[in-house]
Amino acid sequence: MKSLKEENAAYAENIVFIDVDWDTYGNSVMADRLKIPRRSTLVAFKGKQEIGRIVADTSKRNIKKLVDAALNAATA
Repeated sequence: MKSLKEENAAYAENIVFIDVDWDTYGNSVMADRLKIPRRSTLVAFKGKQEIGRIVADTSKRNIKKLVDAALNAATA
C-alpha cells in the first residue's frame, strides 16, 4: 500500500485509509458486521456502501484496482 500511495498522491488526498489490527479486532463485532473473514482483507467504502474488497490477495495490480475504484468513487 505504501508504494501505491507514493506513486499516486491523489490516493492520500482523497481516500481515508484505516488500518485495523486483526489480532486485536479479528473477533470483534465490527469484523463480524463487515464480514471480514481473515487477516489480509482490504475493503473499500464510499459512505456506508461497499465499493469492493480483496481477501488474501497480495497482487499489487489487484490492490491498485481496488484503490482506483475507491478513488473514482471519492472524486465522482
